[in-house]
Amino acid sequence: MSRSYALGVAAAVFATFSWALNFLSPYMMGAFGPIDFITLRFIVSGCIGLVMLRIYWPGDPALSRRSILNAGLLGVLGYAVYIGCIMGSVLNGGAIIAPAFLSATPVIIAVAGNMIERTTTWSSLAVPIILAVCGLVAANYGTLVGVLDNDLTSYLVAVSYAVGAVLTWLMFSILNQKMLAKIPKVHAGLWTGLMMVGAGLSVVVFVPFGLVLDLYTYPHLDLHLGNTLPVLAAAAALACVASVGGAWAWNFASQRLPMALSGQLISVETIFAVAFGLIAEQRLPTGLEVLGIVGLLAGASIAVRVMAQRDREGGEVLVWLFVLAGGGGGLAIGEQQR
Repeated sequence: MSRSYALGVAAAVFATFSWALNFLSPYMMGAFGPIDFITLRFIVSGCIGLVMLRIYWPGDPALSRRSILNAGLLGVLGYAVYIGCIMGSVLNGGAIIAPAFLSATPVIIAVAGNMIERTTTWSSLAVPIILAVCGLVAANYGTLVGVLDNDLTSYLVAVSYAVGAVLTWLMFSILNQKMLAKIPKVHAGLWTGLMMVGAGLSVVVFVPFGLVLDLYTYPHLDLHLGNTLPVLAAAAALACVASVGGAWAWNFASQRLPMALSGQLISVETIFAVAFGLIAEQRLPTGLEVLGIVGLLAGASIAVRVMAQRDREGGEVLVWLFVLAGGGGGLAIGEQQR
């Protein structure tokens, strides 16, 4: 296992953890609405992105206008739109439904990733995919059945948002992988900065439309320091950790890990997200949820080992790094390591 490969997995661990924090954002916005919170968060993210451009652009190879535009649009798709879908699902169906549906993503990406970028044989991916599917079914069965006994309309709305999040993330991950493959020498900090600026500009451009359509909550609130400062602090914290930090780590990993591997590692975001959801709901996991988590960890760990064997060294070390990091994985959709 090369040092670059290990660093890619470690970065993916952090990216997975940071993105799982998105599932807690509805619990942090106080009296503000989801669009208000997203706007605050990505204005901060965009400002940080501008600082990153100032730091990394002078020393990086010149990018074409098309690459710059693509990075900005990826920021809109993979951050502003994706997180909006996550918040919509959580607000309508609780903190578990969105992770439940997003947990189908690893299987889809594993198959799509190995079709686009053939990095291993299908037989070697069969066991981790089967384990992941069984784990996902076990972890989510009780939750989905329980929700169906309640408000079906809210559940369907939550599911619609969750499906939107899955589709958004699939498009984002595949497009980002293809674009980074064309410019492998671009610095992860520069690419992240462009993404954050794109996401920030999108929410600023949307403000006039949101005001005309009365989509914001803040004009109707009695704003004061007590109800505003905590929300601003939460938005800024998520902007730094979940948006900028997660994107930076993920882009770093994207240049070092194959797409089929990330298709398995992404399942661990579900583990982090479910853990945060259980904390928010103040309950312990059920037996099926525990069994599902074990299956997910086993499938993802085997996938790490399978892909690490391409380097013909250190496969065992990578597996233990993955497990000791809390089963961490990442949304590391990236170019195959050379």
